[in-house]
Amino acid sequence: MKRFAIIASLCLMLFGLVGKASAQFLPDVPDMKGKFVVGGNVGGGMYGNYLNVSIAPQFGYRIFSPWEVGVRGIYNLSCDFDRYYGSSYAHYFGVAPYTNCQVYKGLFVHVEDEMMYGFSRWNHTTTGSKWFNSLFVGAGYRQYSYSGSFVYYMVLYNLSWSAFSTGGIDTPYASPISLRVGYCFSF
Repeated sequence: MKRFAIIASLCLMLFGLVGKASAQFLPDVPDMKGKFVVGGNVGGGMYGNYLNVSIAPQFGYRIFSPWEVGVRGIYNLSCDFDRYYGSSYAHYFGVAPYTNCQVYKGLFVHVEDEMMYGFSRWNHTTTGSKWFNSLFVGAGYRQYSYSGSFVYYMVLYNLSWSAFSTGGIDTPYASPISLRVGYCFSF
């Protein structure tokens, strides 16, 4: 948790300078209705014999107008259907406390410390399980649809990712870069 606080402080100071820049192409941010933010993202895809499904609800609290803290719940399922060698499944469950701060007209910086438990199965037999800890830093943009609702787009970098871990049970991520799109509303 100490690591999370140090990196969050550094990112907020570093990216706080971005707020001083002028970007005339961004619309003004409407006043938000409430202090609580609820939303998240869902994802999925089928690529040949490979299926990936993820659900990540989030709940946050706006400490003051540009600064938000909260927690995300995470579930990710990866399946590889193979009739010849047998099917394999990987399930990941986790939680991720996060903070983000808006620096200028919808642009924000984001820091997240994700803790996940994952286990894999091959032909209905558990083959391994492990805890993972990933630290994400990045930036994003909120596109407001009305005063209490927005869609967010984020690009995050996993500081805990290693080039020697190439997916599977070593890490739930095949790349250090993560893209997210989600929806939130405030009340």
